[in-house]
Amino acid sequence: MKTERLDFKSVPNPSCIRNCNKEARQEMTSDDLCNETISVIDQLPVRCVGEWAVQKIFRLVQYFGIFSSGMKNSWDGKINYIEICSGTGRCINRTSGEEFNGTAMCVLEHPNFKHLHRAIFIDYNERVVDTLNKRIENRKIDSAIAILGDYNDPISICEKIIKETAGVGLNLVFIDPTDCSVPFTLISEIKKSLRHVDFIINIAIGTDVNRNIRTTIMSPITHKTVKDKYLKFLGSDAFYQNPKVQTYAEHGDHTKLRNLFRDAYTDSLRAIGYVYFDFKHVENFYDLVFASSHEKGLEFWQKANAIKIDGQRSLF
Repeated sequence: MKTERLDFKSVPNPSCIRNCNKEARQEMTSDDLCNETISVIDQLPVRCVGEWAVQKIFRLVQYFGIFSSGMKNSWDGKINYIEICSGTGRCINRTSGEEFNGTAMCVLEHPNFKHLHRAIFIDYNERVVDTLNKRIENRKIDSAIAILGDYNDPISICEKIIKETAGVGLNLVFIDPTDCSVPFTLISEIKKSLRHVDFIINIAIGTDVNRNIRTTIMSPITHKTVKDKYLKFLGSDAFYQNPKVQTYAEHGDHTKLRNLFRDAYTDSLRAIGYVYFDFKHVENFYDLVFASSHEKGLEFWQKANAIKIDGQRSLF
């Protein structure tokens, strides 16, 4: 289960307007897709991202490599990779102007992709789906597809996944939203429908949660919409019922609030059958939460995260 050195296929993109502020990005992008810049590789749309995105991609793809290699002789070859909120497959660093592969293209071009039965990429944006399908078609890959899907409609998403996979095999599901708006019902419905599934979930704990969680505690009526979003995301009201939450909010202790928020999320995962957890920070922006019902999954995750993005191996 040796790890492969990850090639992001990075190239400078001279048409990128670098270091644009938030207001400028809102004018120049639609759902984070740049309207001013296209890929210099294939002339297709790219997603505007921050410098930290490569760390998230690296961790996900390192795990994918170990997972797919470790399971290739099991499950009768029925191993599936499913990504929700997939993006177009190519990103551009808004600070440096460097263009590089996102998670979808890194998985599709990984040497271990050959071990998969199916790869399914789901996004609610039709332009994103069309773009990723063009990239898949350009590489003549028959075992992958991008499809439209709204994570607020879990049953429909599960029906589409089962149609592609026949509902058999072992599944790795990566969920990569930009905020905490993915309802927990999606997680529970996927678990119920697919049964054998490990999750890697990107939680915007340093952005969305950090900006808004305290106000939903201190002013729940005026911030009801955001609080309701978090309740759906967490899958229960246990976080808001915890007396420590009120205390930490009153003292402005965002670190402890974030920790309790993540704990409440893993408690909901535990309630649907997950036993093995871990999380990794991506700078101060996101937490990648790993959940598996089997200890082997956690073993793979720890091996994957022993390799740093600079190629150095850490001790654990």
